Amino acid sequence: MTDQELPQDYPKPLMGWLTVAILFLLYILSLTDRNIMALMVEPIKADLGLSDLQISLLQGPAFALLFCLCAIPVGMALDRFSRRWVLFLSIIVWSIAAASCGLAGGFAALFAARALVGAGESGFGTGSYSIVGDSFPPHRVSLAMSIFIMGGVMGAGIVFLIGGPVVAAVMKAGVLHLPIVGALQPWQQVFLMTGMPGLMLAFGVFAFREPPRRKSVAASAGYGDAVGFIRANPMLFAAIFGGFGLAYAATIGFQLWTPSYFVRVHHWLPARIGVVLGITQIAAAALMPVHGWIVDTLYRRGRHDAHLLWCLFTVLVAAVFGVSAFLVASPWATVVCYGLFMTCILSTAGMGPAVVQVVTPPYLRGRVSALYVLSTGLIALAGGPFAVGLITDKVLHDPLKVGMSLIATVFCVLLPAALLFALGRAAMRRAQAKTA
Repeated sequence: MTDQELPQDYPKPLMGWLTVAILFLLYILSLTDRNIMALMVEPIKADLGLSDLQISLLQGPAFALLFCLCAIPVGMALDRFSRRWVLFLSIIVWSIAAASCGLAGGFAALFAARALVGAGESGFGTGSYSIVGDSFPPHRVSLAMSIFIMGGVMGAGIVFLIGGPVVAAVMKAGVLHLPIVGALQPWQQVFLMTGMPGLMLAFGVFAFREPPRRKSVAASAGYGDAVGFIRANPMLFAAIFGGFGLAYAATIGFQLWTPSYFVRVHHWLPARIGVVLGITQIAAAALMPVHGWIVDTLYRRGRHDAHLLWCLFTVLVAAVFGVSAFLVASPWATVVCYGLFMTCILSTAGMGPAVVQVVTPPYLRGRVSALYVLSTGLIALAGGPFAVGLITDKVLHDPLKVGMSLIATVFCVLLPAALLFALGRAAMRRAQAKTA
């Protein structure tokens, strides 16, 4: 154990878990501002005269643009300045931007506001991983990190669970007239309501102690060695970056467009959609530790490609339920299939970051992880929602066929991810053999 890893260098366990708890709650808030639009697609389209393609640009590329591009410079700031202050400023930026969505009067203004939401949330995500990682000794950090990640995935369900009734109540109340702002449509009011609390809750980051940084011998190095390592293992990182990026794209596409399917095809109201899909998503996320336990068991038994093997299996099973969800006639059968799809596909949420750590030498893990976030974020956040809107608008030419668009993404996005996992297994075994 090095001097940097002595127990006294870490916060006390109570402070460490307080840190996780505060960041967990802020993570839920960030996902509220990110995903609440999914419950208001129809009124936004009607008021601003937007197409499904434009909505997909707002839900995907607009957010992903600065979310991914800001990751590396924010990482540099986190290494040079107080991480709590970086988190605080990030939360302020995304909160103001989220509230500004409620003042947008057209596509361009809404696109710009969504991009700034992505910029702020990029700093929060990168900073949170750094702080949680330095708040616990090595033999405990995996548990803390997995709980934080699980909380983020659950947050998407909590957004639907709480956001659905809120959206329904605001829609029922109608237009609000304010002295300076003027008339605000219900969807604009929702953006203001979800964005403004962050301006106060941002101060929560000062309730925990800034943990000491654990430095490595290559902490000041650039990205050349990391890129060289990736280029030396092309098939492995094609599977990791491309495979998990595509799996995330399919996951996000289903999360953001399934509510519109229920509105258009089954005429469900946002309140019911929010509660039903929220509970479904939370239940699926609660099973994420099971995936980790299975992979750990397989790995201990000598399956050194366990991460990719298990994700290959779960993605193929998820594809079956993803297709079935939009072919069945009953909306409740769709809910069951959607829940089973999410239960399987969420295996990739934890296995992606884990496999990066397993195959990468310790002195390169930080930089390879940053490149992983950048590449998978660009594929997932931009590609998933955009693909569904593009197919609905430009191929099928019918908003009522959004379910068929989601099925198409299973074949065009999710199955290629399974293929990459299959092709990457041998490369993962070889990489493990080199480091054994």
